[in-house]
Amino acid sequence: MADTEALYQQRRVRIEKAIALEEVDRVPIAYMGMAFAPRYMGMSIAEYCEIDQNNTDVTLAAMDRLGADVWDGINALPCGRIVPSLTSLWLSQIDTPGRELPPDSLWQVNESEVMKPEEYDVILDRGWPAFLDGYLPRVIDVDELEASRAWVRANLDSVKDQCRSHGYVPISFGSTSIPFEYLCGARSMNSFYADLYRHPAKIKEVMDVMVPHMIKDGINVARRSGIPAVWVGGWRSASSLLAPKIWDELVFPYFVEVTHALATEGIVSVLHLDQDWTRDLGRFRELPAKMCLMNSDGMTDLRQAKELLGDHMAIMGDIPAALLYSGTPDDIFEYVGALIRDVGPTGLILCPGCDAPINAKPENMEAFAAAGRELG
Repeated sequence: MADTEALYQQRRVRIEKAIALEEVDRVPIAYMGMAFAPRYMGMSIAEYCEIDQNNTDVTLAAMDRLGADVWDGINALPCGRIVPSLTSLWLSQIDTPGRELPPDSLWQVNESEVMKPEEYDVILDRGWPAFLDGYLPRVIDVDELEASRAWVRANLDSVKDQCRSHGYVPISFGSTSIPFEYLCGARSMNSFYADLYRHPAKIKEVMDVMVPHMIKDGINVARRSGIPAVWVGGWRSASSLLAPKIWDELVFPYFVEVTHALATEGIVSVLHLDQDWTRDLGRFRELPAKMCLMNSDGMTDLRQAKELLGDHMAIMGDIPAALLYSGTPDDIFEYVGALIRDVGPTGLILCPGCDAPINAKPENMEAFAAAGRELG
């Protein structure tokens, strides 16, 4: 136990130094593979989604099997069921394996216009929490959601202890986002993108009402967990999806506001950035220095990110999902080596981009672990 605790502390310091852009003895390696873990360990996705403790147990088992001596940490603490967590973040109904879907398929967002245009006024008149109280029962069974949240509250410390006993450092826990993402999930992508042009002034007014609650959520979850980093997600608000005028007015100012508020409380923002954000990478210098971790999914140009942000913000990533599925172990070694050469070694944490896919080849995940260890 003493040896494991010493290893845990060594890995914790390594990760903290990487985020602070300090020199490290080797590049830290983080696991991320929510659906890969149960598939790799022979558990059905339905079983993984149905029982809260399964997330923790199967993730740690997969990490151990891939190489317990490899991993410094886990991108996000594996605590609780994935579908209630994603539903409350995306505000979209999610079809679940073993219920609406076959038992060994992947959970799937049911994209639909649940929130109606007139409900912008509900947010303005009654506030964001009151709107959520009326909205959430449309996309999830609220008893199930509360049961899942209660399990997390009751078991958070034991899950942290379980990770610690394996020597794995949870880099973050919990999540928040910017108002754009919540509204887009509730309205649906097609409808919300149209709203951005039809009602931009009203949407900005609504976002200004919402954002204090996003900040409060991020601070509260970090305080409860004792882990001073939270996800600040961006998946439908990427530069490649939006005109600069919209992005400049309705996306980035809220990233600035949320990340600076969290940094004031000593909380690192793990910027979980799906899609391509290359166009606006220079703007990320407006975010708090050394208090953000850019976590991309393989689509953003990390070489350009390193050039523009190398003295300002660390990078976590970004072995692409497609490469983990369709590549070879040699391809993985080549990609990891180039990433360390071009983006590291300072200010880099190796990790699958976004999330290792359910159909990642085991030999490729094993190669990623080995490459990070050998080359980092």
